[in-house]
Amino acid sequence: MVNMVIISHGEFCEGLLSSLKMIVGDTYGVKAVPLIPGESPDSYREKLSEVLSGYENQESGFLILSDIAGGTPFQSAAYLSKEFKIGLVSGMNMPMLLSLSLGKTKEDTLDSLVEKATAKDSIGIQSKVFGKGEKKQRAKLSVNKNR
Repeated sequence: MVNMVIISHGEFCEGLLSSLKMIVGDTYGVKAVPLIPGESPDSYREKLSEVLSGYENQESGFLILSDIAGGTPFQSAAYLSKEFKIGLVSGMNMPMLLSLSLGKTKEDTLDSLVEKATAKDSIGIQSKVFGKGEKKQRAKLSVNKNR
């Protein structure tokens, strides 16, 4: 099975992982590797390499989701493709992480997961301008009364 790792500048990836667990109750084996302010690129690359090396099954490869292309986390993952089989996708967001975590199967390949990550449904961007005083009916927010 393809392993998933999310990487970012600062705590963004850890926040996404925490939100994933909040929404679906599990992290689905996804690991987060943040670049801490002041951390050197070499140190970060070593940390990421250690996380990848820690997975038992490495044969299917790693889908790595990054915050932005070209930054230290992204470049470090690209560099580590010398040692590991990596599919690297930038622009990660919550809809993308949810789609991949909930929809990933044992039959998925690295190529199929990269395709799923970049599919329109995974991107999750929508827009709507609401006019002041607009009277359109909207769905009510659900409230968990057990908490």
